[in-house]
Amino acid sequence: MYAAARQPEGEGQAAESRATGVYRERAERRRRTRGTGEARGDGWQRTEEDEQLLRLATRYSTLTLHQAAYACWGGRIEAARRRVRLMVEAGLLHRLAVADVGIRLESEGRTVLSEREVHAAEAVPGRAAELLADLGVHQVPVGVRRGEILAVPVGARAVHWPDLVVVLPGGRLAAFEVELTAKPAAALRTILRAYKQARRPVAYLATEPVVGQLQGGPGPGGRWVNGVAQELELLPPGGPGPGADGHLQVRPFTAVDPAVARRTAQQAARLRGG
Repeated sequence: MYAAARQPEGEGQAAESRATGVYRERAERRRRTRGTGEARGDGWQRTEEDEQLLRLATRYSTLTLHQAAYACWGGRIEAARRRVRLMVEAGLLHRLAVADVGIRLESEGRTVLSEREVHAAEAVPGRAAELLADLGVHQVPVGVRRGEILAVPVGARAVHWPDLVVVLPGGRLAAFEVELTAKPAAALRTILRAYKQARRPVAYLATEPVVGQLQGGPGPGGRWVNGVAQELELLPPGGPGPGADGHLQVRPFTAVDPAVARRTAQQAARLRGG
């Protein structure tokens, strides 16, 4: 069951501004600490203590469990151990889920670029355009900032890196996002707005809680409560139907690997309190 919550317009705009700033900070942290399971929080809804730990890890590079417990959990080592373990598991599960989706798309004959490949292509001026030309995409925008050909701009200085980029028939690009747990609503709005402004088609493959966050669900009395995608006019109000322009698709996440499917369902149930 979903309940609608509205903010005064001024407060909503302030929240969006804060979300963009936080998004920028997290994107920089992911860039600097890429390759470590601890830094990859996708698929995990973090607490303030988790965020503090990641800030410290970014600043100091390495921390012991005792140091993390002292700085973030009041010296409670077992609490620190549990949260770090859950964050690592969530990051690894997300990566396995993305790999599952990418392998399935490639088995269907699609050309797929992983986030790692997107970063590598965008790291050198001109490389992304050359890569796309080799893949049959010739209408590459001229004069865009580095990082905005395969990624999408967020605000004036940040970009959002899709989990996967797929070359569609005719040479168009589409993004695929694998979402296992719900993001804060303001962060999700920021990302969806970036896709909308870039006119980049995006498909969300998501667990049940995230599908509900995106497209809403039945509320009290059976009346449909709109989700974030309807708020941004990416989906029509009043139901889960696709948008007229096809820029956003929301589909349940399914995995080819039974182990990934089972772990994903277990994580979603745990976060629902089930």
